[in-house]
Amino acid sequence: MTRHGPEAGRRPARRPRASGPGPSALTDDEISRLTEACRSLPVSSWDHEEPDYITNLMVAVLDLQMNTVTVERAIQYYRDHRWGEIRTLDQLEHLLRRYPDDKEGNLQLARYLWGYNHWTRAGRLRALAAFLAGQHLRTQDELRAWAQRSNYGQDFAGRVPGLGPAAYQSLLMRLGVDTVKPDVHVHRFVGEVVGRSVTDAEVVRAVTEAARRLGRPARELDAAIWEHGALGGPAAR
Repeated sequence: MTRHGPEAGRRPARRPRASGPGPSALTDDEISRLTEACRSLPVSSWDHEEPDYITNLMVAVLDLQMNTVTVERAIQYYRDHRWGEIRTLDQLEHLLRRYPDDKEGNLQLARYLWGYNHWTRAGRLRALAAFLAGQHLRTQDELRAWAQRSNYGQDFAGRVPGLGPAAYQSLLMRLGVDTVKPDVHVHRFVGEVVGRSVTDAEVVRAVTEAARRLGRPARELDAAIWEHGALGGPAAR
């Protein structure tokens, strides 16, 4: 599974933010053990940010338990075939109205946008577009400003069917927030270090705090943990 949007832009990282879905119950001893386990992880050079508004929306719905190559090919198909047509939320909404909001309609929509049959992801794209329109988040700058001030529980939880804490955190990271995505590899790493299962909130806050203690950006440490778990070491994604 890919972690972040392809061909990310480069902006200075902002202050670390533990923007997870709820309070953390990890003890100081557990966080200390996590910090020590992270100390030897090589620094990752992965840049998380994605400067394009529509690409951010598409990655948000595609980058959930999907093979990295499939996600990247879907995004490349959009760039090769639909980039000139779909550049704004208005244009995306116009396209969505051309297809019925049912399985067959979303199947045709997915094929048109991505060259794949990911009809459930097309349905999530509809829901995400509706959410953003309702929040008046129609541009990259507006979405970036929202990412800096938003809170998962108050501003996103339950608003877009199929998109939970991991999708929210990943979107924030692509929009420049220095935080952590609680995906399976980061969950596994933290859980193995502390010796128990951990919640999404615990993962976000613990890795953010470990990064602070190590003097590393939270999203860089997140990438280093992901590379350790998914790839067995640092590598391009």
